Amino acid sequence: MTEKSRDLMKIFGKLLQNRALLMTVGHQPGMGGHGGGRGQMGLLQVLSQSTNGLTNAEIAEILDIRPSSVSALITKLVDTGLVERVPSKTDKRAVIVKLSTQGRELFDQYDQRMDDWSTKLFAGLTAAEQTQLAELLTKLSHHVDDLDWHEMMGGHAHPHFGRGGHGPMGGWPRF
Repeated sequence: MTEKSRDLMKIFGKLLQNRALLMTVGHQPGMGGHGGGRGQMGLLQVLSQSTNGLTNAEIAEILDIRPSSVSALITKLVDTGLVERVPSKTDKRAVIVKLSTQGRELFDQYDQRMDDWSTKLFAGLTAAEQTQLAELLTKLSHHVDDLDWHEMMGGHAHPHFGRGGHGPMGGWPRF
């Protein structure tokens, strides 16, 4: 590891130690945390993007989860008043799931908080620096996806990391 790459790892490490940052990033759509991905906020995100609502099957496909899990999520959100089930106008057998007025308001508030937070986070960068950072992080993200974590860890890998890698220290002895 070169000195420059070691310094970059230290910078990333420092960012990853910031719990508030990690929690906020984890709540972004597609991240799989409580806010993003497949949970309740993930479902609210998907419904917020669909003005006509979606069927259970469509939600299951978009979120890549089992239909039974979709039903359980919807039931929880109906019980809290955030979504509603309405009969389909075109298919008597289908039920459409939509955000309720309360759900729309909650999601809009959440979305505004995320916008405000990201604006504050990147306020220290010029527009050109923000563009450059986005390009560099996208490039790094593609490169990380291509790495063979199993090989990098000397064959000691875990199936949840990339192509079997255990993360940066997974194959090494614990001290």
